[in-house]
Amino acid sequence: MKKGNVSFRLGLVFGVVIFFTVAISYVYLGGQLRALIYEDLKEQLYKELELNRQLLDVCPEKWKNISESDRWADDVGAALEVRVTLISMNGKVIGDSYMVPARFPFVDNQMRLPEIKQALIDGAGESRRFSKILNEEVLFVAMVLGGEEPFAILRFAKPLSQIHILESEIRRGVEGALFWSLLLSLVFGTLTAVFLARPLRRIAQAADNILHGEYRHKLRVKRDDEIGQLARAFNFISDEMMRINQQEEWFKAVFSSIREAIIVTDTNGGVMLANPAACRFFNLECGQMIRIGAASKVTDRRLLDLFKRVSVRDLQEAREEITVKTQRGERVLQVSAMPVIKDRVPMGTVFVLNDITRLRNLERIRRDFVSSVSHELRTPLTSIRGYTETLLEGAVDDPEIARQFLQIILQESEQLTALINDVLDLSKLESGRIEYTFKPVALSGLVDRVINLFRRTIEAKGITLQADVVDTLPKVHADKDYLELVIRNLVDNAIKYVPEKNGQISVSAFVSGGKMSVEIKDNGIGIPKKDLGRIFERFYRVDKARSRAIGGTGLGLAIVKHIILAHKGKVEVQSRLNEGSVFSFTIPVSKEEKKKENRK
Repeated sequence: MKKGNVSFRLGLVFGVVIFFTVAISYVYLGGQLRALIYEDLKEQLYKELELNRQLLDVCPEKWKNISESDRWADDVGAALEVRVTLISMNGKVIGDSYMVPARFPFVDNQMRLPEIKQALIDGAGESRRFSKILNEEVLFVAMVLGGEEPFAILRFAKPLSQIHILESEIRRGVEGALFWSLLLSLVFGTLTAVFLARPLRRIAQAADNILHGEYRHKLRVKRDDEIGQLARAFNFISDEMMRINQQEEWFKAVFSSIREAIIVTDTNGGVMLANPAACRFFNLECGQMIRIGAASKVTDRRLLDLFKRVSVRDLQEAREEITVKTQRGERVLQVSAMPVIKDRVPMGTVFVLNDITRLRNLERIRRDFVSSVSHELRTPLTSIRGYTETLLEGAVDDPEIARQFLQIILQESEQLTALINDVLDLSKLESGRIEYTFKPVALSGLVDRVINLFRRTIEAKGITLQADVVDTLPKVHADKDYLELVIRNLVDNAIKYVPEKNGQISVSAFVSGGKMSVEIKDNGIGIPKKDLGRIFERFYRVDKARSRAIGGTGLGLAIVKHIILAHKGKVEVQSRLNEGSVFSFTIPVSKEEKKKENRK
C-alpha cells in the first residue's frame, strides 16, 4: 500500500461529503426559490385585480359596445404586461388583450374553467394550466367585478416562462459555485488528510514493528486528542505484548519439561498443541503433529473415540484407562480429559496421557507371583493336614500333649488354606479371568442358604440373626455363586465381630430405583472413622491381633468389593466405634423383572 493512500482517501471522502452537501442544498434551495417566485407573481396579480375591481365598481356605459370593452382590456394588458380577459356573467368573452373582437363568438363558454367557478363562489379564483393560445404554462387569476350587482369577471393571465428563465440563471450560478466548492474542498481535504495521516503512519509503523516482534519501539505522545490516545494505547499494547512474550517463553519451558504427554484439541477434535513428551510418544515432530493431527498416527480406536467423545460432550472431567497400539508397541495409558470453557462456551479439551505400562506390568508380575506361591504352598499344607489327622487318631505315645499340639497345627493349616484360597480368588477377580454367569437370581434363597451354613456357629456363639428378605422381592441380575460368596463374607464378618451371648445381626433387602439394596447390620465393635476409607483394601485390618485370633485373612472385603463392581453395583459401610456397623451393597434388578413391572 502506498504512503499517500490514506491521505488521498481522506481527501476524497471530504470532497465527496462537501459535494453531496452542496448538491443537496442546490436542489432544495432551487425548489424553495421557485415556490417563492411563483407566490410573489400570484400575489402581484391579485393586487392588480383588486385595484381594478375597486375602480370598476359599476359597469361603464361604453362597455355596452364590445369594441370599447376590448379596447379597455388591450390598454390594461399593455400597461401591466399581462393577458387581460373580460367575461360576462353568462360566460361569453367581451374583451381580451390577445384576441380581436371578431374571434369572440368562436371562444368556448368560460364558466367551465376552474378559476371562473371559484371566483363565482369565493369572489376570486386561480388555476395553473397549459394555454393553447400562448403555447406554454400560464397562471390564471380571476375576480368578480361589481359590488352588490356583479356585471363581469376580470381575469389576468401571466406566463410562467419568467420563473423558468430566472431558475436557469440561478442554476448556472449555483453550478459554478458547486464546481469551485468541490475543487477547493478536494484541495483543503487532501491537505487536511495529509496532516492527519502523518501521525497515523507513525502508528502504523509501530504496529508493523509489533507484528515483527519488535516491542521496544515507543511512540512519542505530545497531544491529547484521539490520535494521542491511540498512540498511548499502542505503547501500552507494546508493553503488554513484551510481557506476554516473556510469559510464553516461560510457559514453553514448563510445558516442555512435563513428563506426561499433553495434547490440546479444539472443539472439532483437531490437535492445537502438544508437548515434546506427546510428540515423542507418537514419534512425531511437534509441528507435524499440530499440522496433521494425532488421529493420523493413533491407530487404536478407543483413544480416537475418547478424543471425539470428550470433544462433543459437555463433560466436566473424564478419566479413563485404555490400552492403545503405538509405534512403541502396546501401551497402557491413563487418560485425563478436562474441557476448556470460557464464558460457558466450550473452547477445546486438554488431554493428559500418563504411560502406566510399567506400573501395570509390575502389578501383573506381583499377582502372578502371589498366585504361584499360593499354588506351591497348597500341596505341603495339605500334607501337613493329613499327617495331623493321623496323629490325632492315636499315633503318638502321649495322646494328651500330642492332641494339644496337633490341634494348633490343624488350626494353622486351616488358616493358611483359607488365606491361600482368598488370595487365589482375589487374584482371579483382579486379573479379570473370571467369567461370570449372569442370570435372574432369587435373593431370599441365597440368604437362607448362608444362614444355614453358619447356623452351628451362631448357636455356639449364642447370637441372634434375623433375615428380612421376603420371597416376593424381584430377582436380581447376578452370578449366583459369587453373589452368595459376597453375602457369606459379610455375614461371616458380622458373626466374628459381634459379642457373644447378646450379639445381634440382621439381613434386609429392598428395591429402590431399579436396583436391589442389601444391608447386613450388626451391633459389633464397630470401625473407627479413620479406617472407614481403607476397610476394603487388601490385607487391611483394623485390629490385626484380633483378626488373626478369630481367623480373618484381611481379603474378604476386598473380594466383596471386586465382585460387586463386576455386577455394576457399589458397596458401602457405615459404622461407629463400639456401636456396630452396617455393610450395604446394590446390584441391578433383572431385566425380566423390570419388564414385568412395566406391564403392570
